[in-house]
Amino acid sequence: MLIRLFQKQDSDQIAQLFHDTIREVNIRDYSSAQVQAWAPDDLYFIDWTEDCTSNFTYIAEEEDKIIGFAQLETDGHIDCFYCHKDYQRCGVGTRLYRAIEAKALELKIERLFVEVSITARAFFKSRGFTVVKEQQVTCRGEKLTNFVMEKSLVKYLEKSEPFVVATFYHFADLADYKSMRPTITDFCNSHDLKGVILLAQEGINSTIAGSREGIDALLSYLQSDLRLQNLEHKETTSDVMPYNKLRVRIKKELVKFGVSDIDPSKEVGTYVDPQDWNQLISDPNVLVIDTRNIYEVEFGTFEGAINPNLDFFYEFPKYVENNLSSNKQQKIAMFCTGGIRCEKASAYMLAQGFNEVYHLKGGILKYLAEVPPEESLWQGECFVFDDRIATKG
Repeated sequence: MLIRLFQKQDSDQIAQLFHDTIREVNIRDYSSAQVQAWAPDDLYFIDWTEDCTSNFTYIAEEEDKIIGFAQLETDGHIDCFYCHKDYQRCGVGTRLYRAIEAKALELKIERLFVEVSITARAFFKSRGFTVVKEQQVTCRGEKLTNFVMEKSLVKYLEKSEPFVVATFYHFADLADYKSMRPTITDFCNSHDLKGVILLAQEGINSTIAGSREGIDALLSYLQSDLRLQNLEHKETTSDVMPYNKLRVRIKKELVKFGVSDIDPSKEVGTYVDPQDWNQLISDPNVLVIDTRNIYEVEFGTFEGAINPNLDFFYEFPKYVENNLSSNKQQKIAMFCTGGIRCEKASAYMLAQGFNEVYHLKGGILKYLAEVPPEESLWQGECFVFDDRIATKG
C-alpha cells in the first residue's frame, strides 16, 4: 500500500469511492434517504479537483487502485476520510491517519478535530479522539447524526527527542537469509524498532525507525556479521514514528528487477560521493538519469536529469534497450532515493557493455544530508516510502 498526495488524475476514482463507500458502508448506520442525500447520484456534485488541491489530500493506493483518501486543513480540521468499500478493516484508515498526524505535527498544529459519522466514531476513538458533542446536521433536506471529535497533539509537539529513521542496504551472499529472520525480528522488537527489513540471498534492505540507542544497537548487531561489516546507512529524523509496526520479510530480490545473473556484490558502476556529484552532472557530456518511478520524480529531481517514465523499476532494462543501447560509449550518471536501485541498474548496464557508468553513492538522501542547500542542485522534495511522504531538500 502506498500513501501519497493527491494528483489531478485521481478525481474520478475519488468521486466513485466517496459514492460507493457511503452507499454501501454507511448504509448500515443511516437510512436510504440519508445516504442518498449524503452521496447524490451525481458523482461530481463536488469539484473534486478543486476540493482536493485546496487541502492536504492523502491517497491510499494499491496496484494503481485508489483504496482510500483523507484531507487535512491547515487549522487541524480533518475532512473527507473514506476507505474503499472492499478494503474495510485492512489498515487503510490507519495509514491515512498516520500521514495526516505526521503532517499536522510538521505544521505545529496543536489540535485535530473532525465531524465523524456513526460508522467512523469507533475508528477515531481508537486513535485517541474524544467526543466533544453529538449533533444533527442537515444535508440536502435530510437530517444526519454525526459527532464532533478532537485530539490534542500538544504532548507530541513537546517530545524532546525525535525518532531516528535509518535507511540501509547491502548486497552480500546471505545463504542463510531465511534463518536470519526470527533472530533479527526478536532483536528489533526488544529495542522497540519499527519499519521494514527485507532479506534475500543477495543481501539486506531496510528503513527502520526508533530511538537513537535502538538504531545504534541494530546497526552494531548487523555489522558484527562479517558479510555485513561494510554496511552503510543514512539517517533522517521524524517527530512521529513513521511506521505502525515491524515487518521482516523474505524476498526473492531486494528490489524487483527481473534480470538474472546480475550481482551487485561483484560488479557495479563507479560510486560518486555527494560532494563530487555536482561536478559530474554539470558536465554536458554526461547523461543524467533518474532511475525512480514517475510518481517519485514528480516530487523532485536533479536539474537536467532525464525521467525514463518508469511505472516500476523492473521496466528499466527495457528503457535501456530502447533508448540507450545504440551508444554504449555514452557517459552515464544515475541516481535513486537511497542507492540500491542504482546498484542493480549500474551492474546491469555494465553487463550490457556500457563503458562509463556512475551512480550517486548513498542516493538522494545522502546527498541532501551532506551537500549544503546553497550548493545543492536538487529541485523539490524527495519521496520516501513511509508515512512522512517526502523529505525536504
